Amino acid sequence: MTEKSNIPRLVVAALKGGAGKTFLTIGLIAALRQRGLSLGVFKKGPDYIDAGWLGLAAKRDCFNLDAFLFDRDVIEASFLYRTSAADAAIVEGNRGLFDGTDAQGSYSTAELAKLLGAPVILVVDATKMTRTAAALVLGCQALDPEVNLRGIILNKVAGPRHDRVLRESIEQAASIPVIGSVGKLPMKSFPQRHLGLLPLHEHPGALQFVEEAAEVARASIDLDRVLEIARSAGELSGHGPTALWEDHGENGPTDLRIGVLRDSAFQFYYPENLEALEAKGASVVQISALDHRDLPDLDALYIGGGFPETHADKLARNTLFKDSLRRAVSLGLPVYAECGGLMYLSRNLCVDDNVYPMAGVLQVDTVLETKPQGHGYVRAEVTRTNPFYPKGTIVTGHEFHYSWVRGLEEAQTSCAFKILRGHGLDGTRDGICTANVLATYVHVHALGEPQWAEGIVRRATAFRAARRSRDTAETAL
Repeated sequence: MTEKSNIPRLVVAALKGGAGKTFLTIGLIAALRQRGLSLGVFKKGPDYIDAGWLGLAAKRDCFNLDAFLFDRDVIEASFLYRTSAADAAIVEGNRGLFDGTDAQGSYSTAELAKLLGAPVILVVDATKMTRTAAALVLGCQALDPEVNLRGIILNKVAGPRHDRVLRESIEQAASIPVIGSVGKLPMKSFPQRHLGLLPLHEHPGALQFVEEAAEVARASIDLDRVLEIARSAGELSGHGPTALWEDHGENGPTDLRIGVLRDSAFQFYYPENLEALEAKGASVVQISALDHRDLPDLDALYIGGGFPETHADKLARNTLFKDSLRRAVSLGLPVYAECGGLMYLSRNLCVDDNVYPMAGVLQVDTVLETKPQGHGYVRAEVTRTNPFYPKGTIVTGHEFHYSWVRGLEEAQTSCAFKILRGHGLDGTRDGICTANVLATYVHVHALGEPQWAEGIVRRATAFRAARRSRDTAETAL
């Protein structure tokens, strides 16, 4: 159905990545939630780690909005659906405000803010700057006047004099109020990895982190002004569905069991992906690859991304689970694996000078490097028969991996994907296939790739039917 929404909303953006935007957004969300507000929270772009932290701060799932991965009407529908019962919505941008895939800033935070009709609060890293900060803010105004810049939060301010000069410069030049000023903070409580925060599941004091961020927000940001800016957003017209997914529960199988490896080694799952499986009649069964037990009875298995390298020794030692997984694959269990899942299914994971035996489903090794081997959006054409996607499908997703695959040629491995954009396995291919297994570096989002969930459920249904037929025949004998 079509409806209008005047949900109070805003986008938190920055001039660049690494400006402290995520930390401050976490603090804003937690501080406003502690005031009793129910918040819809979103992360712009493909991101699992920041989204996990934002969700913890809000005490509800954080959802991703990405115009590269799915259509504009899907963004509007998801936003309206997720905020239908919320008091307000906060969207954290990514990278710099205008940074996108090209010189026009396509798919940037600025474009998302315009699509949502959301005012923008800009985080400015003030390190070693005074009036130049005003020039940068003024430049953002001039570059695209349609972006509704409504407030500035200064970060890494050196002291009262620095704060005063910055405020006066920005407010006089750009006529945008400075609504927050955060001093330089010791970051020992906020450990990071690669390009951002340490994953939620690995942080030694996640709840304390969120509380400290909320304290900073309460002390340094005018929360009343933040809410005033959010409430200034106008009506948002769009397609507000009663549900995002077509319900197949009544007409399709309702007792499918699809396992998901979800523990501190494998954390990267979009909530929408799990919802999509459930909407098609499947029960999602959460499993840990770190627990010393057999793989349970399943109709399919989905292994998402994560950091198996930080748990390599424990994963390697859990031979009971690995053996049961290999047996299940040999019997035809459908397995869809992304990134970290690909690493786990490999023969060995090589980290520095150490070699850790993994599940051995794929006859290749994965080698961890210190720099990204693939990072960014991906488009791939399905060129070969595989368990989940029809040939000719164009798969759109993203990748961010520090590992590469060794032994593809020696294993004579079949790859289902031809890389059109991105890196994949080697710049030209991805999607390793063996038996009913597909393993890839490409992460997909179910809102952008509906064939993903359809393929898993279709293959799971066929596997269950074949297994029941086999069991019936054996019983008859």
